[in-house]
Amino acid sequence: MPEVFNWQLGREMPFRFPARKRQQRQFAAVFNINRCIACQTCTMACKSTWTFSPGQELMWWNNVETKPYGGYPADWDVKLLALQAERDPGGQRWDGSRPTDAAPYGTFQGKTIFETADGVTQMATGYLPSDEEWKAPNAFEDHATGWSARGAKLPEHAGWFFYLQRICNHCTYPGCLAACPRNAIYKREEDGIVLIDQERCRGYRKCVEACPYKKPMWRSTTRTSEKCIG
Repeated sequence: MPEVFNWQLGREMPFRFPARKRQQRQFAAVFNINRCIACQTCTMACKSTWTFSPGQELMWWNNVETKPYGGYPADWDVKLLALQAERDPGGQRWDGSRPTDAAPYGTFQGKTIFETADGVTQMATGYLPSDEEWKAPNAFEDHATGWSARGAKLPEHAGWFFYLQRICNHCTYPGCLAACPRNAIYKREEDGIVLIDQERCRGYRKCVEACPYKKPMWRSTTRTSEKCIG
């Protein structure tokens, strides 16, 4: 597998495709988490604008989560981290003692999702969420845990939490792009946006499995995957 330099890790890593020239610009959406009150207005605006057709009922390309509880799909982050820890026990470590211009955060000494995958059945470590895990964008954050004549019993969360706004990161080295057996996913050079070619996609859901953030989603009516288009 080709080696590419990942400045965010501070080292080279294997990736399915060789490094190409850097795109001209990189699209990014910036959320101020100090001002967010989890009103979900951005969630609903994205939902009503981009996912209003049959088969898109459970597609929430932008959503806000209360962390460390819940998630969409449920516990998406915890489950991937557990897979990584299982395949690289005790190895997920950073060395931030010697940052450089090429490696501003230091060096990640652990393994990426590309390095813990077998490179045959999986190009990137991941998992396919169950239908139940896609049930709601705020699943298990405040679901009642019991009921009595006096009313519902809600979870008692610890006092520390924060709101996490989630959207496709249009990654420098996308897991979805590496995993697609049809080469239906590409990163647009003029702005870095990652797109799915609907004519090439056959709905294998390898992109859903490989994305660390679970932002590509399978649409049952067209039997193809869709994601945020920036």
